[in-house]
Order: sequence, then C-alpha cells, then structure tokens
Amino acid sequence: MKWLALWRQPGVWAVLLAILFLTVSNVSHTIALRYVLLAVFLCWAGVQRQVLLRTLSSWPLPSLLLAGFLLYALLHSVVLSGWTSISLAEWRSQLLMGGLWFIAGTVLFSRQRPLSILDCVVTAGILLVSAEVFMAARYYYQHGAWPYMEVFTTATKLEFTFFVNFAMAFVAVLAGFGQDKTRFPLWSLLAIGALMFFASFHAGARNGLIGLSYLVLSFTLIYVLTHRQQLSRTRLLVLLLLVGGGMAGFVYKAVQKDARNQIFVQSATIAWQDRDGLGWLRMGPYPKFDGREVDGSAYERVAWIRAGLDLMAERPMGYGYDRRAFSQALFAVGKPNQVGHSHSGFVDLGVGLGVPGVLLWLSFCMSLIVIGLKAFVVRRDVAGLALMLVTCGFLGRMVLESVNKDHMLHIFLFTVAALLAWIHQGQTGKSHV
Repeated sequence: MKWLALWRQPGVWAVLLAILFLTVSNVSHTIALRYVLLAVFLCWAGVQRQVLLRTLSSWPLPSLLLAGFLLYALLHSVVLSGWTSISLAEWRSQLLMGGLWFIAGTVLFSRQRPLSILDCVVTAGILLVSAEVFMAARYYYQHGAWPYMEVFTTATKLEFTFFVNFAMAFVAVLAGFGQDKTRFPLWSLLAIGALMFFASFHAGARNGLIGLSYLVLSFTLIYVLTHRQQLSRTRLLVLLLLVGGGMAGFVYKAVQKDARNQIFVQSATIAWQDRDGLGWLRMGPYPKFDGREVDGSAYERVAWIRAGLDLMAERPMGYGYDRRAFSQALFAVGKPNQVGHSHSGFVDLGVGLGVPGVLLWLSFCMSLIVIGLKAFVVRRDVAGLALMLVTCGFLGRMVLESVNKDHMLHIFLFTVAALLAWIHQGQTGKSHV
C-alpha cells in the first residue's frame, strides 16, 4: 500500500525520469534518449529557475568550483590546446553536458519528491542488475556455466561495475543508517545488496572488485566509529572478524578465479621500468619474464600511468583536452602508438588539462566530501554520507579507470547535485520522505 500511494503523489514523473536516466545511461546506444531527458530537465529548470538559483546559492563553493573548472577547460581548449577543434568538441560533449546534468540534478530534487535520490539510485541499480542476472541465467541455461568476466547490459565490464558499485554505496548507506529515510525495508536492501555483490563479482573487473573492497572496509569503519558506544567489545570483535574473514575469502576467491592475478606484481614491476619498450605503446610484443609473457592488462595500465606522469612533468600545463589526450601527447613527444586513453582518469585529465585542471577538479570533489561529512556528522544526514562515499569512490576509481567521461561523468554530476539539493532540504527542515 505504501508503494501504491507513492505513485499518486505530485512529482512522481520527476522520479520516474530520474530513474530512467540513471538506468538507461549505462546501456549502449541510448545517447539520443539521454539528450531528450536532458532537454526536458532543462526546460523544467527554466520554469523553476528561482528554486534552482536558490538551491545553487545554498552551496556556493562546489557550484563556483565546478563552474571554474568548466571555464578553465574552455579557455585551455582555446588558448593552450594542441588540437583546439577536438578539444572544443570534447568540452561540449563531456564537460558542458556534465555541467547541464549538474543543473538537472539540482532542479529535479530541489523540492520534495515521492522518492529520494538515494532510493532512485538503488532502484536504477536493481533494474540494471536484474536485467544482467536474467540474461546471465539464460546464458547458464544455454551453456551450462555461469558467465564470468562477461556482461550483457553494458558495453564493458568497467561500465557495469562502475554503476553497480555506485548503487551499492547507496544500498549500504540506507541499510546502515537510513532505515527511516527510505521506502525499502531492511530485508529488501540486504537482498538487493547481495544480488549486486554477486553480479559485480561475476563481472570479473579487477578494479570493480577493488571498489567493492573499498566500500566494505570504509563503510565498516564508519559504522564502527558511529556506533562505538552501542557496540560491546564482544560485538565489535565479532563484527571485525566477520568482515575481515569475509573480505579475506572474497579476495582469495577473486585472485584464484582470475589467472592474471598470479603474475600481477611481476608485470607491474616490469611496466614501471620499461620506458623504451614497444609493448605498452601497442607497437610491439609484450615483454617476458621467466619465459612467460606479462599480464597485458596490468603491464599496460602501470606503464601508462608512469608515462602519463612523465608527460605531465614535461608539460605541466597540459597538451589539450581530449578523451585520447594521452595518445595524442605521446605522438607529440615522438612516440607513435595505438593506445587511445590511459585507463586512468587522473592521467587523462592531467595530460589534457595539466596540473591546474587536476587541482580544480580535486577542489570541487573535496568540497563535496567536506559538505557530505559535515552533514553526516552534525545531523546524521544519510544524503551527506552517500555524497562523501560516492565522491571518494569516484576519485578512487579515477586512479585506475577513465570514469570521468561520457555517461559515467554525467551520472556522477547529476547524482551529487541531487544529493546537495536533498541535503539543503534537510537543512531547511523539510522531511526527506
């Protein structure tokens, strides 16, 4: 009855469109639909411009820092880029669109809605995961084995695990601290979390597994710190043993299931030292050790991070904004390659927009973390905890993956803006549900 009454409330269309955006953005060939949704949201922002401006002004620091980052990227593309036309096109499709999605998230959740942004993200996550598990089950029925390191709903494992881990942070926050701030009962949140964990694990993306480990450990630490007075020594010990044992088993199973992990350290060590090789440029074979070829994934990623740091040291102001800035910069310094991007968001950003671009982006993200931490510590606002966790997670994922582009960047900016608006409602005394 609670859910049936929900759909009769005003603003339900906003919730449905938000869930639609968060879900289908992860699916390939939905760009046109995303643009239609954005146009609808921006029209609504025009109608509700006073509410929008009031909400943005309530958080002047992140709003100004994001605007400053976008303006810097635009000026850099015009004045400093080695490929101006490409940089401007990328700025429009990536950063400008990201700024508009930030506005959309702000205006959509500046008023009370039938569902909070936290419930919207969880709903989108379970929709995506349910579709993935259904297709994996069909594969199992046809082939007799559950698929591993393969996904059906998104273009790559990266994109799938990015959003599943993203949604799992909201599940954890609501289950641990937001029982009175969600439409989902505890048992359903636990079931959703288990299903998401199962799906993310079988996607087999190592960086996704690292993200899961970060989420479990960081959330456990936060839970212990906030409940330290209610937890007896025995309960605390049992909790730590359960989490520690579970994580040890999870890591062991993940390492054993992916044969690449057996030679990760050797591959990474060779990659860090191999400045003159052709393997990481994809212009020659990978190096070998003890008669075995290195793990290509680990070797390339570590070598690209090392090469990216070298490029940034050589030109701290950057070479020009582009999703392929790393590859273009290598050509510029006389290293022909077939690389593309560096698989590290920080390297791509630093090579493209230079150290100032990285610092501006970090400043924006740090402002979100501080706002979220303050909201959670002072008022136990679960939206603040979610904001802090997803921002830290996004920055952590940027070290290992180029997530600061395309729909992943847009989902992040839309969601953090919605969380800021939701926190503002909590400050003004409005109910979150």
